[in-house]
Amino acid sequence: MPAEIAGCQDYIAASMAMGFDIFSRNHDGGYREKDTGCNTEEQVEELGIGRRTAYLTPTPYGTLRCVLQEQRAITTVHVEEYPVKDWATDGAAFRYAFERTEFTWDEQPFVRTVQRIGNAGLAMLPLGGTPLKFLHQKFGLDGACLFVADYPDDAKALCDDYWARLRPLVVRAAEHPSVEVVILMDNIDTPFYPPDLARRYWAPYVADAVDIMRARGKYLFVHACGKLAGLAEVFAETRVSGLEGISHAPLGDWGPAPAVACHDRFVYFGGFTPMEQAFADDSQVREFYKKFLAAMPRKRVIFGTSCNTEINTPWERILLMRDLVRAWGGCPALA
Repeated sequence: MPAEIAGCQDYIAASMAMGFDIFSRNHDGGYREKDTGCNTEEQVEELGIGRRTAYLTPTPYGTLRCVLQEQRAITTVHVEEYPVKDWATDGAAFRYAFERTEFTWDEQPFVRTVQRIGNAGLAMLPLGGTPLKFLHQKFGLDGACLFVADYPDDAKALCDDYWARLRPLVVRAAEHPSVEVVILMDNIDTPFYPPDLARRYWAPYVADAVDIMRARGKYLFVHACGKLAGLAEVFAETRVSGLEGISHAPLGDWGPAPAVACHDRFVYFGGFTPMEQAFADDSQVREFYKKFLAAMPRKRVIFGTSCNTEINTPWERILLMRDLVRAWGGCPALA
């Protein structure tokens, strides 16, 4: 560990030691999805690249099978097999299992994080995902596209049912004194969420969550990845408070200025992509941000990672970015 953060056990401690402002979703917020009636079985296999886990969910209408593969070297997990392969054959089984899934929020882990951060920043409350993301998680991207194309009414009904379960938790969170920002976990971008799908299976629920939070003077963010410019009108229609993890070109296509112009309360969060984190030298980074920060709006902007920090990012690069943003005027305490 670098000397500056020697002894730090997690990113919160490291961020506080380095004087960063915290605005994060990367903690246990207490949200849980629990199987209450299907007795899902786990079959674990240790492979060279990491643990492979098959989840078998028996129902009277057949067994659902989902397989996750961990990759230790790059600290990630991907889905090898989604539980719903074909709605015609798996729909009844999935419905049975879904009706026996309980959504809960244990506030205590989140409250402890808020108390720990104190005046060093804000902890967002990650509270489930949007209904369209739910379809991606259960069907896969291609499977979800086929599902909404072949069974649009069933897809809408499933999204409505999902939101009916999550919505009470959003209301409860909005009324909680420790919660300032709820973030719906997603990966919204134009290739995955073309405007017609976004308006039917994403926007109504996000707009509802925005209204719930804003009525109590609070904020609703959604996690975002990739190309976003084609959805600017949809974001404006929902009045979403902001997107977390926005990438600029070449990974994304939406810079800070057009993002802030989306609507008069939109907050941009992003600016530090893997391209600058690990795939450029210091001189290139300095030259890029000389122009990038000069064009950055001074209001409704949070400079941060887009969307995570690439695992090969040098520690020195993080310090360089801290200093560049402070010199620009990004740390109010030092301005």
